[in-house]
Amino acid sequence: MKDVLILSIPLAGILVATYLMLQYFHNKSTYEKGKEIDIQKTKTFFPLQIQAYERVILFLERIDPNNMIIRTHKNGMNAITLHRELLKIVREEYTHNMSQQIYINPKSWKTVLNAKDETIQILNVAVNNLSDDSSGIDLSAKIFESIASKKLAQRKTREIQLLRNFNQQLNKILFFRHRVSRGRVVD
Repeated sequence: MKDVLILSIPLAGILVATYLMLQYFHNKSTYEKGKEIDIQKTKTFFPLQIQAYERVILFLERIDPNNMIIRTHKNGMNAITLHRELLKIVREEYTHNMSQQIYINPKSWKTVLNAKDETIQILNVAVNNLSDDSSGIDLSAKIFESIASKKLAQRKTREIQLLRNFNQQLNKILFFRHRVSRGRVVD
């Protein structure tokens, strides 16, 4: 019995030491793989995220009624044709930028949708307040009137909110990159 006890104590010690060593190497390997994944994420996903915010901000500028009218209006254009062209621009711009919602946070995307819907509403209300034979200049004037009478601050507030969300995301990215570069990525 004494011999079994003498043999089992060192064997138990060896088993515990082996277990602790295996656990250490497993944890180290898992940490290194996680760090490598985080580094890859900073190299691929975060630049796409920044690009998405840039594209969405550009989208907001491109669907601004003031900018669209300047780009679209041609001499002799009637109100119905101009309205149709403006709606077409909004739809095309939205379709072109729809995939950006994958890379930006949902609150920012909601801001984009609200801005798009608000633009469409401004265009529709303006054209509905005109007669069928109105010119494109009449529609442009109604749109400008609608924008002036509406609280433009609301639209600018949305754009500022989007920029804030972008800035917050950018700060997270920069902080994360700093931690990764210093080897401090920990869950």
